Amino acid sequence: MAAIGAIRKHGVLLLVIIGLALLAFILGDLSNVTRTFSNKYVMAKIDGKKMDQQYSKQYEENTALIRLLQGKSTLDDNETYQVHETTWQQMLQDQVLDKELAKLGMTYTPQMIEDYKESMIASLSTQQPNQYIAQFANALAQTYGPENAMSIINSIESLANNDQVKDIYNAYQALVRFAISSEKSQQYFGLAHGSIYFSDPMAKQLAKDNRMAMVSLMTVNPELTAFQSLKPEVAEKEMKDFYNTHKDELFNVQSKNRDINVAVFPINPTPADLKAIEDSVRKDFAAFSEAASIAEFNAAKGHGTVDSTYFKESDINLPELDSLVFKSAVGSYIEPFTYENVKWYFGKVFGAANRPDSVLVATIELPFKTAQYKEAPYSKKEARLLADSLRQVITSGTSIFSLQPNYLYGREQGDTTFWMAERGTMPEIYNNLLSTANGGVYIYKAPNGYILFQVLDRTQLIEKRQFVLYDYDITASDATVNALRSQANEFAASVSNNDELVANAAKKGIQVVNGEKVASMSANIGQLPNCRDIVSWAFGDDVKKDAISDVFNINRMFFAVASVAKVRDEGVMKYKDAKDEIKVMLERKAKIDMVAGQLNKDLASGNMQAVAQKYSVPVTDSVMLSFAGDYYMNRGVDSKAIGQIFSLPKNKPTAVSGNNVDYVVNVIETRDGQASQNLMMEKNYLQNAVIGRERNENTLMSYLVSQTKVLDNRVRFYQK
Repeated sequence: MAAIGAIRKHGVLLLVIIGLALLAFILGDLSNVTRTFSNKYVMAKIDGKKMDQQYSKQYEENTALIRLLQGKSTLDDNETYQVHETTWQQMLQDQVLDKELAKLGMTYTPQMIEDYKESMIASLSTQQPNQYIAQFANALAQTYGPENAMSIINSIESLANNDQVKDIYNAYQALVRFAISSEKSQQYFGLAHGSIYFSDPMAKQLAKDNRMAMVSLMTVNPELTAFQSLKPEVAEKEMKDFYNTHKDELFNVQSKNRDINVAVFPINPTPADLKAIEDSVRKDFAAFSEAASIAEFNAAKGHGTVDSTYFKESDINLPELDSLVFKSAVGSYIEPFTYENVKWYFGKVFGAANRPDSVLVATIELPFKTAQYKEAPYSKKEARLLADSLRQVITSGTSIFSLQPNYLYGREQGDTTFWMAERGTMPEIYNNLLSTANGGVYIYKAPNGYILFQVLDRTQLIEKRQFVLYDYDITASDATVNALRSQANEFAASVSNNDELVANAAKKGIQVVNGEKVASMSANIGQLPNCRDIVSWAFGDDVKKDAISDVFNINRMFFAVASVAKVRDEGVMKYKDAKDEIKVMLERKAKIDMVAGQLNKDLASGNMQAVAQKYSVPVTDSVMLSFAGDYYMNRGVDSKAIGQIFSLPKNKPTAVSGNNVDYVVNVIETRDGQASQNLMMEKNYLQNAVIGRERNENTLMSYLVSQTKVLDNRVRFYQK
């Protein structure tokens, strides 16, 4: 490895800043990743290669990146699902691209990847930085400030084996993968672009075929109330013929999915619960008002020590609380109030001060030997004596900048001077910096070394406040929860299959949420969130169609009873399993054709405007259609209808059926296609139609993935 490998191994200040500022971030729930997997199963295979460890590693890295970019310590179920899907799709795409590029003699060696990392970091000092590393730098700057962010990035490899800040390194690894995946994709599709040749005869044929038509156009939805009496019927033979013709195209399931119905029992507080909660809040507020001190109240209620943090107005995110705190006199109580019917709050403003929001410091780090850092240059005693000596030298007039080069230990000189913001800095450190005069020195003992801070400057004074705020959740009581659980259990016992669940719920007025084609790693069912437990159950080995679940308690938000309405496993669906879908598809097609027939009858006895008035549908005049144009160029007219429109006679309004709607069209004028100079327009069109558009690249990638042998058992390993 080149320059990165030579950067310092451990920086005391850097580790203190990162370790203390992101403790909650680092301690986020990683149970999904650290689960002990059974050797009985393989989680994932791609082209016969077991991917369990690689998937877990990349999932952990991607999770760390999303947390960093979104400023979160944990992700909700839906976000977790998105990370799973992103990880899986990226792995599939990388495997496909590596295989396809290898056929062309192109591979990404470890050294190439290391060189790419260095070029990414180096680009931050240019006018056009790499977009991936720039996002990473911006996210770090939000937490640590710009100077510290650059210090972290420049020494990122030193974090690789430090568990305390592993999430930052994992996030970096994830963004490197995303960047390299993008490079691979650009290379592959760039080669595809350059390898396609369109001949002049082909372009001339396109020019000839690409006729233009000026029309008046009316779009009619076949589901209008006026057409409800039209009831198409589809014969069994027609459905079987459709299945046999289209089974490989339409009914080949690439990844298993389920249709799941969920009967929902919301856990909402009753009026009696709401009154009891309010009474409890007001009782505690009375006790708080009568307490001799906040500390006494905290001790009585088990709230711990009083938070002495100072806040500026913009630090307070709870709506209206910021102005309430800063408009109230010190010593004022914050009367009980509710926020969005989710929580009660009350509190007190107990302190105010004018304080600088940031302090400019220059630092010297003196690491000492510990069990983790045996390579440190000093013992703890030596480091302390040296720190005291340096403080005396600096306060006697020696410039700290002249001393710093002797104590860099692999750091850069520019990493030693920066602004420390109050938010994100330990109160002990920040308060000591404020009490140190400009030019003075403060020594802080960190877990693995001493840090000398010389205070150089500070921002202007700004008003800040200290306050305490107590919150109370507005939730259903245990009695209410137990009653709802009993209701859900009784309902579950009363049904034995999917049809009964739907029918009985309708009789009892119980809401049923339908999830169609729910993927095995999904977190939602329809619009119902946080359903990972239900989805995991539905994909169990012994769970078949019409299975009824036990009662689920979903995050104390609702109880749920689920049924499996349909099972789709990988491979071509059997006719009996696809029959319902085929029936719906053919009935809709037949309905569209029937509506076209009805519209043509209306046109036979009237004109286009009369038909438009009858069905309350607007007519658009002077619409230019192109025979070779796509859906977007042709005002949303689909290709099925376009083919019919260009065979219509002029000035004879006619209804034609499209894929999803009907069109009434009056062709006013048609024009033959005209070739462009040097056929450039036609060849550009062909290039875009075949390979140049993103959706076509996605189609090609989907095809390549479909030709890959995949085993996806992730649902066995990620139940939550």
